Amino acid sequence: MDPREPGKYLNTLAFRCTPDLVGDAAVHVRHLDSETRKLWEDFDRDCKKAYRNDDAQAPYSIATTVLSVMTGGYVYFDPSWNEPFLASREPLDDQMLCRAFTLTQGLAQGQKVDAIDLKRPPELARRLAELPERALLLADHLRPTAGAQPKAPSWVYKTVGWDLARRLAAVPWKISDSRTVSLRPDTAGGLVALDDPWDNDQRESRFAISRTALVLKTLPNLISPVLLLTSHVTRISPSLIFSRTVFARQPGEGHPVLRVRLDGQRGVRTVNRLALQALGRLRMDYSILTSIDDRSRRERALRSAAVAAGTRVEWPKTPPGQIWPIRADNTGKFPIGTGVGMHHLRLLHDHVHAVFQDAAEPLEMREVAMRLPSRPTDPERNLSEEERARRKANGMSTRGNAFPSAESVAASIETTGHDKLRLVCLWYRDETRLRMLSTLRQAFQLPAAGLDPHDGEEVPLHGDKITAVFHEAADFLAPGRPEHREEAWARLRPSLPADGGVLTAAWCETEIPVADADEDAEAKNDRDDLDAKHHTRQILASHGVPSQYLRGTDDRGVVIPEAKDHPAEAALLDLYRSLGVIDARIANALRPAKSGHFRADRVAHVGVHVRRQNKRPGETSRPRIVITAAAIIPPATDDGTWTMLGWSSSRPGWQLYQRAQTSFHSTRYPRSTEAAKTDRQRWDEAAELVEKALGDLADELDGTPYIVTVDQQATRRMWSGLQNSHQGEKQPGGGKSRHWLPGATLSLEDRPQAVVRVGTADDEVPQPVSVTHIKRNGESKNQQTATTLFKIATDFGTPVWILSNVPRNYDGGTGGGPRRPGATRTRWDAQRSVSSDDKKERRRSEIPLPWYSMTATEIYPVSFTLDVPEETLAIATASLCHQTQFWSDRARYPVPLHAAKQMDLDHPQYRRSAQAENSDLARSDTDPGTD
Repeated sequence: MDPREPGKYLNTLAFRCTPDLVGDAAVHVRHLDSETRKLWEDFDRDCKKAYRNDDAQAPYSIATTVLSVMTGGYVYFDPSWNEPFLASREPLDDQMLCRAFTLTQGLAQGQKVDAIDLKRPPELARRLAELPERALLLADHLRPTAGAQPKAPSWVYKTVGWDLARRLAAVPWKISDSRTVSLRPDTAGGLVALDDPWDNDQRESRFAISRTALVLKTLPNLISPVLLLTSHVTRISPSLIFSRTVFARQPGEGHPVLRVRLDGQRGVRTVNRLALQALGRLRMDYSILTSIDDRSRRERALRSAAVAAGTRVEWPKTPPGQIWPIRADNTGKFPIGTGVGMHHLRLLHDHVHAVFQDAAEPLEMREVAMRLPSRPTDPERNLSEEERARRKANGMSTRGNAFPSAESVAASIETTGHDKLRLVCLWYRDETRLRMLSTLRQAFQLPAAGLDPHDGEEVPLHGDKITAVFHEAADFLAPGRPEHREEAWARLRPSLPADGGVLTAAWCETEIPVADADEDAEAKNDRDDLDAKHHTRQILASHGVPSQYLRGTDDRGVVIPEAKDHPAEAALLDLYRSLGVIDARIANALRPAKSGHFRADRVAHVGVHVRRQNKRPGETSRPRIVITAAAIIPPATDDGTWTMLGWSSSRPGWQLYQRAQTSFHSTRYPRSTEAAKTDRQRWDEAAELVEKALGDLADELDGTPYIVTVDQQATRRMWSGLQNSHQGEKQPGGGKSRHWLPGATLSLEDRPQAVVRVGTADDEVPQPVSVTHIKRNGESKNQQTATTLFKIATDFGTPVWILSNVPRNYDGGTGGGPRRPGATRTRWDAQRSVSSDDKKERRRSEIPLPWYSMTATEIYPVSFTLDVPEETLAIATASLCHQTQFWSDRARYPVPLHAAKQMDLDHPQYRRSAQAENSDLARSDTDPGTD
């Protein structure tokens, strides 16, 4: 009998990291004193000057590579933390440590390796070697304090996985009654299944492996840190020179799999050559690294020969042996799909309990009593026979309608001050034109044969309120260089007159120039420059025209939808989002089930999106911080129409969303000011921009209360009050940032009523695996998935809520494949293809399919006033994730934050090299582990 109260409880791969869990695990630690740290800062500054790059770092990877080879792998050194340290699982020899850093400093300064005098170490190397090394028990630093966030030192967060992964790998992982899988610990503190790789069932040998990460994090108002496990499909590249990282089997027994970061640009990557020189000078066995370098040399020669012959390089099709290059990204074709599936995660959950027993204390997450809003896209079970027949006759779905009604679109457009919406459909393949026509017929419930206009002919979609115009525009839209697109637009524009009261939006065909997985960075960037979408979107935006795009081709050629054209529907719906159209579904989602003193449907909801833009190779400008925001504002009456405003750091000032987006897209990303010299100053500057934006919004709202939602990972450097380490503090003001919470510096009447922090990152949010339903009689029953809201039982303060999500593709099948792949078996038991003349015996392979798992959105509300209950805020946020603006399923972010983020993702300058983020749609400088 389960001792817990009756209800539903979410099971996750999240466990309290307690002294019982880590047992007697110890780490050898040297803390840098102030003098040694100052010497390192001087060395780092000299390297920045020598490399003429303010973002360059002293190459300490030379030393850590040497020490890793010497000790079997477990070494961590990063002097940039507030409490810099050098940690290892095995003790480090003082003399060898001194020599390693002597060579590091000499090589970084440009000295020849043989000219470095190891008998005369520089002061930095000598002091590092003289630092006292202490064997510290992890358990001693994980003892909780009642009513306080955990204060474990930074080295605990970086090394706790070393011993835990070894213990998990020591026990064979039972996958089924007839199969076990061998896990190996890696030097990053994770687990890899190198002995049991997944391969495809084609003649070309391609491989992938299971890789599991163990990450120590904190959650708000829990007195113990939390161990999070995540498991992924890691694809193995046939070539090493295009990989950023390789796994390598070390010789001998008991050594972890070596995780090696490669140096250089795509196509020439190899082991850090300075580290190889240092190891050679020390006369140590570094055959594993030599093997990697030798393979890099062979592959570069093979590639050069192919380039000289004008042929495609053919990599050897042999199974990985000692060296396993990790494919740099998951884009492009690969015969093994992404995702490990739900069953894999449940078995991993069971394995953790089998190894650690009661020491693996799970977090308690109980389902919240709430009713998720009914969505227009949900199946319509109560349609009359007449309505069902009418919809089928017009090619419309009887399973709910993703499109807003024409009346609601017209009403929303009128709130923006326009009398009419004109949809301009620009195409260059007739197949795409037909797809656009078919989608418009469905969206506006028009007869199947009633819409086939000539080019330039304006046709009504909804009386004279909404019309469409089609134009063939190959010279404007087709991929190629941007030089002549302005001229093409100039020829096109006179045929698209915009009267004073007409709002014009463009629906355009596009295609993505696909880069070869083995191309170098220059070639990939060159292909990006051929993408017409970026050029044409900026041109259209400069004329105040919102745009969205529909792919006319994919990797199989021209797109010919077999049944329902989901991409075309999504493109049209996203065009509505770009126009700021909001129909009744938002009000319905927020309307409370029962009356209360706080109503989420009577306040404005604001989303603030922040992203630090990565540099492209060769760029020397400071990283840009991009900020966009969106606000959905309730009408004065319950039956009125909601409106949406937008804001960006490129064009500060609140405007109607469609105007804010086109203003943003017509300009380049903003640069950091010259006055902001450090990262800390740049983040403070960004927070001040948001403060100004919220103050301006308060004036715009004229007394309407509002709530702000931000992403926890993107904004933790801007507001200390959102960081886990500062929860429970009686007086705000701690932390590095000058700002505590968004809007906290504003007057009482201008502040938001609350701030909601949401998180979606895999290594930040507990991974759901199943649900346990405990009945009133104490009996329990497990179910595989859940889509509801759960509250984490915290130790003090405001609780945290988890919204569990089941991806749409998990229930719907993929490309005609089986439904729910991975629901009842792991990839080790994936069904392979079967060819047969008998249709009943044929079977499509499960191997190339994506295997989906549940995801989670963490919701943590912080109220400025006692009048706003936190659970009501959590429910409202969950409702705005469940009911999106127009998407037919759930999103990871609530509506205003999703709309703000999408402004950035659609920007013409947004790069594929931007930091990887969830499609639904940057590291912290706070103490490690605080979030």
